[in-house]
Amino acid sequence: MERNHLYLYRIFNEVAKTGNFTNAAKELYLSQPAVSSAINNLEATLKTKLFVRKSRGVELTNEGRTFYNHIKSAFHILEKGTNEVMKESTSKKLSIGVSTTMCHHVVRPFLKDFIEEFPHLDISLLNQSSFETYKMLESYELDIGIVTASPLEKKDLKHYLFMSIEFIFVATPSYLASLEGKDAKSLEDYFELGKIMMLNKVHPLRQSLDHTFYKRGIKINNKLEVSNMDLLIDFAKMGIGIGFVIRNFVKDQLDNGELVELALEIPQVYSRFALVYNEIPELTGSSKIFIDKFKEKYKLIN
Repeated sequence: MERNHLYLYRIFNEVAKTGNFTNAAKELYLSQPAVSSAINNLEATLKTKLFVRKSRGVELTNEGRTFYNHIKSAFHILEKGTNEVMKESTSKKLSIGVSTTMCHHVVRPFLKDFIEEFPHLDISLLNQSSFETYKMLESYELDIGIVTASPLEKKDLKHYLFMSIEFIFVATPSYLASLEGKDAKSLEDYFELGKIMMLNKVHPLRQSLDHTFYKRGIKINNKLEVSNMDLLIDFAKMGIGIGFVIRNFVKDQLDNGELVELALEIPQVYSRFALVYNEIPELTGSSKIFIDKFKEKYKLIN
């Protein structure tokens, strides 16, 4: 790799990452014209357009996207090599992306014993959506993700499916009794008279549920929308309304009668949890330790 090419690739990588010449120039401590000139030179060298110029920035062309996938991987490997040469203890660092729900119900029970066994690992937990975790894994900004598995598994990421989950409607017996006091005689009445608590509209499961309700002619007059499954579970246990929750995480409450499942004759909603990571470049020591121990606790499912 010629020195001049490496310089151009570095600028290209930053422009592709930021989507903007000006922002890339700030990150690289260069002038905006210098960045623009470098991209023009690279496009001339490769004999192809890498970006489409737009009023608020740039977008990668198909060729640019293909090139970026290789470039970002190469720079990640270079960064790892630099860190190792500088004797930074990268093998003891571990970054994990996980949602609040999975952190509470999956990671927390696992992490206590793991930290006791490996107290010298530096662990960084990022609390965020599965969508954000996937994005960071693809750009090599995370070591591991614990996510709701995407219907379209990313070919460059390794998926270890460890839990099937089922979504159901639940409420406290006292809340259902209060609806019966308002003349609720059927499940449809419960949904028309009650407070229905669901994930917000941007969630794919919510969109599927709305479509099912529309087809069935089920009316919902009062909603409580949240972005967090743990809140739905807590609110259901408090008797605020009828919550659309993960059965796996309210099993104890269903068993002891604290919550009651509303048996709707609609298609059941299922999903899966997955441990996700990049196998290329080679896993760090801390990532391999975490993955191996995680697989011991949570067995692979079909």
